[in-house]
Amino acid sequence: MIREAVPEDASFIDQLYRMLLPEQKDIMVMPERIRQIRNHPDSFLFVYEEEGAVVATVHLHLCMDALSCERPFAVIERVVTAPEARGRGYGAALMRHAEETAAARGALKVMLSSNRNRADAHRFYEMLGYDGDGSRLFKRYL
Repeated sequence: MIREAVPEDASFIDQLYRMLLPEQKDIMVMPERIRQIRNHPDSFLFVYEEEGAVVATVHLHLCMDALSCERPFAVIERVVTAPEARGRGYGAALMRHAEETAAARGALKVMLSSNRNRADAHRFYEMLGYDGDGSRLFKRYL
């Protein structure tokens, strides 16, 4: 079942993020931060729960935009499914849910980033209709 994350999901989400980003040593998912995200009108942390355990997650952000009247654009971050749960449609279901949430809020487009070395993830996103050839992402950590 797909639902918004609650503070009690912090340890599950922390584990998923550590699987996604094993080289990042400062991961610390805090229950209070999940509560803040849940209370933020333009941020959604969704989880897929199966048999009482969180097996996948996606974070959706809606961003104000001056380009298209009052329509925001959406950014999807940290799409991750536990290795033992992959191939069951959880990630695709979460992505559809995030897209539907963005569309319901009037979003013009959805963007996401993925590490250049994650070929399986790139095939997954392409299967869902995302085009990685039209743009190039630049980022700088602060």
